[in-house]
Amino acid sequence: MKSVKLFLMIALTAGLFAGCKPEITGELGTQSDKLQGMGGTWELTSFIQKDPNNPVLEERDLSEFYLVSGAEPMRINLDVATQTYSVTITEGKNFFGTNGTWKVDDNLAPSIITLMNSTDTLDLFLGNMVLPTTNNMGLQYHRVCSDGFKNVIYKFNFQRI
Repeated sequence: MKSVKLFLMIALTAGLFAGCKPEITGELGTQSDKLQGMGGTWELTSFIQKDPNNPVLEERDLSEFYLVSGAEPMRINLDVATQTYSVTITEGKNFFGTNGTWKVDDNLAPSIITLMNSTDTLDLFLGNMVLPTTNNMGLQYHRVCSDGFKNVIYKFNFQRI
């Protein structure tokens, strides 16, 4: 009988504390336009290679192949109005092509940007959510063999200029 009273007392106390939560007031504000956030010119700040099959998940900073002293870093310009892009590159391999069109998988919460040009279509994973106030954008290119085996991930980090 004592344990039943103790249980009821604890349950009643817990119910009182649960009922005392403050009411949520106010607005979260308007949702930011992710496409507008991605628009503009972006300059490469680092290039990292990751081996997804290595148990240690080792990453190697290979920025030196793209960021060479005296040479302008790779730049990608995303035009929101026309949904076109252009790439300027002097050093390193250009995985993106020189120009074409682009789209995202979801306008409200994009996770993939697709670059399409006359010869190729490239799906890049966004490393972070890009807002109009964000100055960094990460793109990840997953190289996959014909059998679906993912053999390397390239991480491109850009800064808005």
